[in-house]
Amino acid sequence: MTTSTPDRVPCRTKQGTIAILLTGLLLSSFLIPLAIAAVSPKLQPYTAGFPGPYTFGNPGGKIHPTAEAFAPFKDRLGLSWSEDYFYIESNGIPDHQMMVGITAWQQQVPLPHGYVKGNAWRLPLKPVPAADPAMIKGRFLRGAIAIGVNGIPIFNPQNNRGEISQEIGELDQWGGHCGRGDDYHYHIAPLHLEKVVGIGKPVAYALDGYPILGLTEADGTKPGNLDTCSGHDHDGLGYHYHATESYPYVIGGFHGEVVEADGQVDPQPRARGLRPAERPLRGATVTGFSGSIKEGYTLEYEINGRSASIQYQLSETGADFTYINSDGSIRKESYQNRPQGEKGKGRPKK
Repeated sequence: MTTSTPDRVPCRTKQGTIAILLTGLLLSSFLIPLAIAAVSPKLQPYTAGFPGPYTFGNPGGKIHPTAEAFAPFKDRLGLSWSEDYFYIESNGIPDHQMMVGITAWQQQVPLPHGYVKGNAWRLPLKPVPAADPAMIKGRFLRGAIAIGVNGIPIFNPQNNRGEISQEIGELDQWGGHCGRGDDYHYHIAPLHLEKVVGIGKPVAYALDGYPILGLTEADGTKPGNLDTCSGHDHDGLGYHYHATESYPYVIGGFHGEVVEADGQVDPQPRARGLRPAERPLRGATVTGFSGSIKEGYTLEYEINGRSASIQYQLSETGADFTYINSDGSIRKESYQNRPQGEKGKGRPKK
């Protein structure tokens, strides 16, 4: 993902006002720290900033349906909203296991990212149908096109080379993997979230602001009359997409207005890579992944019938990695967080 350029303007929307939030923070010096404390243990090593003036504790009226869709994961996310936008803050790490089952692996591993404050995910709460829907095939191959209600971004089912990730072994058992910035994301709709949110409820939202439901309607019937974007409007539910078991998996195109810039929906958060991007490791299969932000992580894989692993521990300044290769050799690297605004990847410690 890349940083949104400041001269790009979203279609028919108003910039949410940070001034209201700052004023609210000053006036609520007692309540806001309590709200942050409730979220921050789940967001280590980042703290939620709540860029919108409204939260579940202070909804400012009736809770918006978009907020309700994310409510099952509100203890893991920083959720806030304004009149025009819904903001999702997270560290990019889901509450399910990751990486297991990948057979086309680029040696990337999940690292937390600061999707917080000005780098939070943002959805329009008043989506506007596009006069000419933007289809995703061969387009929007960088960055996300949607976000799961668990706060995990969803990329185009095609990777940045145009291949369908689900069909070439790039994805784990949950439909995700890590990009070149060690940022975990899905490339198909996270249908496994229906076990939490329920059948007929959104499992994700496209970045145009419209919800993405599972393979069926709430009554279990197969959705009919889907348009080229893989969506429809019926029974007073408003426009919504339906995921599919084959391409396009997520959406066929954006029913709502979006801005396309540099091959991605703009604006959207940036994932700041810590390590240099690795190369594909031919013949490797990821067999295990365990750990936590606090305790450190271990990714296990097999190659040519032999086991190997990557172990890493986060620190306040970066992360320490131990690479245990299939021939028994060991390599250790430590990487520092690069300063805010610095271009490029993180740098090994000297």
